[in-house]
Formats: sequence, structure tokens, C-alpha cells
Amino acid sequence: MIQLEKIENLEIYKNLNQKIEFVYKGWEEPNRGQELVYYTLLIDGIDRTRELFSVDTIQCTLNEKIQTEHPTKNFAYIPCKDFLLLDTLNFNKTNLKVYFRENGNTSQDSLVGSFFYPENHLLINKRSLVLTDLATLQNKKIKFEEGFDIEWAFLIDTTQIFIIQAFSNICFIYDLEKQKIIDERNIVDKFLYPDFFRWVYRGQDYKSNQLQLELLQKKDDQFISTYFKIN
Repeated sequence: MIQLEKIENLEIYKNLNQKIEFVYKGWEEPNRGQELVYYTLLIDGIDRTRELFSVDTIQCTLNEKIQTEHPTKNFAYIPCKDFLLLDTLNFNKTNLKVYFRENGNTSQDSLVGSFFYPENHLLINKRSLVLTDLATLQNKKIKFEEGFDIEWAFLIDTTQIFIIQAFSNICFIYDLEKQKIIDERNIVDKFLYPDFFRWVYRGQDYKSNQLQLELLQKKDDQFISTYFKIN
């Protein structure tokens, strides 16, 4: 059962593991509004960029929604163009990219976030999810219809995933065994929280699986924030 609870302040969750480090090396703007940022990748303090990627710097996307390192195990997620899951002991790489073939065109799904669980990694894209078993590196790629737009998703248990629709009050329950959405509902009562604008991901705790969200309401061009946690 998913429980939503209002909280006054957000907690800051820290990663216990610190094997990897991204070192900023510069940026460029090849097209107006398109900013590319470059890093080197250090593992245990040693620059492994050229060894792993055959170049001196890699273009990556780093933000609060992208967890790049397992808190206890030797795995990292590298948010470069190839969406790589990396074993930091043997440097084996697993490509997690998801493609859609529609209307005669092939496109790669865009990255939203990344989160490590004790035995799994969940990659969250705009309209797909990739769940990887860290023991076997076998993964399940879950694709959704055009128009689906994910703000965040998290594992409820070994068989179900909770999905929050971007710029919406709607959430879904996806069943891994049935391979389909089995439930759709509003997250909060629209009468208790009118002028709904969107939910924003604000952090997830590895130990408790507690998720923090910010509810934004917009009225007369003014935003109102309310914080919640989901257990």
C-alpha cells in the first residue's frame, strides 16, 4: 500500500559509496539552447576516461534525479550518450539505451533519472523504464505509448513499479509479471489541492525507499510548494 504524507521540510539523502567522481572539463553550445557539458571519470581517484571510452572527456548529464553510484556495491551509472551501467571492478559496460521505431523513424528515448536499489538498477526515461538485475545484468525494457511522459518511477516491491506522470496528478502501477499497467489514480485530491501544476521529484532514500516530492500549485502566476513523502 502506497502512503502519502505531508512533511514540512525535505531531507538530504547522501550516498555512502564514493568510488567514482565526475570532474568538470568544460562546455559548449553547438546550437542555440543546446548545452553540452564534458567531464572526466575518476574511479578510486584514477582517471579512467580514455581507458573506458577511448577519448579524454565524455559528455554527460548530471543532476539531482540521476544517481550515478550504488551506495554499497561496485556499480555506477554513467549518464553519457550510451546510458551505461558500469561494473567498477572489472569495467564491464552494459548499454541501457531504449529505441522507438515509429512512423518509419527510429529515435532514442531521453533520460529522466537513475536509481540504485539493493539488487537492481532502475533507469527512468521519458516514456520507458529499464530494470536491471545487478547479479545477472539481465534487464527488462518497459515501453509506453507515445505521449507518455514520466516524472519519476520507483519499485514498490519485486513485482510492481509506481510511475508518476509528468505535469500531471496521475500515477500508475505497472505489474512486471503481467507486463501492463494495472491501476491508474490521482495522487492527491484535486479539491484539497486546487490549481494543480505538477509534481517534482526531490529525492529518494536507498535504505527506506522513501520518496520525496514537491507539489506545485500555480495561481495568478504565483507558485505554492507543498512537500510530501511516499512510503
